[in-house]
Amino acid sequence: MPKIIILPLMMLLMAVPIFSSRDAQAQSLDFSEFQWKNRLLILFAPNRNHPLFDAFRKSLAASQSEAADRDLVIFEILESGASSMNNERINSDTPRLLREKFDVQPGAFTVMLIGKDGGVKLKRRNHADLEEIFDLIDSMPMRQEEMRRKTK
Repeated sequence: MPKIIILPLMMLLMAVPIFSSRDAQAQSLDFSEFQWKNRLLILFAPNRNHPLFDAFRKSLAASQSEAADRDLVIFEILESGASSMNNERINSDTPRLLREKFDVQPGAFTVMLIGKDGGVKLKRRNHADLEEIFDLIDSMPMRQEEMRRKTK
């Protein structure tokens, strides 16, 4: 084989164990059930008493119908205390795995938006504005189509 082909092939083979071990950890975080159906809003916080987490939750509570209209599933991922998905408890390993998967540092309040296509659309640390998130969602082509269908 020419050296030009061997070097990239060797690099690829060396990288496979790194990615596959991380993917093995993330297998319990299968978001495929949400793909093309829901957008995921993931809130990371040290605990329920964190001021930014508390303020964002209050904003969400006041905007439940708007969140539902945008097909949002809300994850609350806490370092201490029970974590949840749409107010239902989730597996105790999930918070750690989600922090690893999305590289969220301990002690930080972080908000992430995952689109219906499964891609990360927004990641904010120590700041989140629900109206900004709604505006971002509303600017997405898939959401534009959803809104057109609802007005027909």
